[in-house]
Amino acid sequence: MVDTQWKAYATALESGDADQVNDVIEKVKEMDLDKRIRLFEVCFDDLTEIYTETDDGYVRQSTVRMADKLTPGIALVFTATESEQQPAVVESAVREQTDALCGFLLEAMTDQDGRVRQSAQRGLKDVFRTYESLEDTQTIKALAVELEEMATEFDDKRRDHLLETKEDAEFFLQSGFGRILDGFQKEFGDSLRD
Repeated sequence: MVDTQWKAYATALESGDADQVNDVIEKVKEMDLDKRIRLFEVCFDDLTEIYTETDDGYVRQSTVRMADKLTPGIALVFTATESEQQPAVVESAVREQTDALCGFLLEAMTDQDGRVRQSAQRGLKDVFRTYESLEDTQTIKALAVELEEMATEFDDKRRDHLLETKEDAEFFLQSGFGRILDGFQKEFGDSLRD
């Protein structure tokens, strides 16, 4: 059943039709976590292949959005703490899927289409949240370093997007007070200097 469902979803994503794409992504968002995990296992490689093989920026953006919605990440971490499943098994599944998504989104961060990069940025915020919920600050630190290194390879808008995403990663490394202060400065910083 999941295989058949994925074929229909893939057709919709490849169509480049906004209504079809949004409908599919909405259906995935509404799926229960177990079904999303199974669908991820069936389709993630195909999804990345669609991304690689298309010249259509909207289709690439759609694959990024779909991959982000497929990966339950933080929702699964919180559900696991309340369920009877073994936390180590759940954590292993979450980490495996989050690592796969993270690699895909890092690649999308260098896409020439700004829409793709912006979707990847939003997805990476979820990735950072998931690693934070797993108490894995080392991976977040490594991603911040990698994003900064990737930014040195570009002198266009991609550089800006990579550095913004690095700042997002660093945000998740701050203490609770540091986050409040950072948010306050971003919101009111200019008005405080006047």
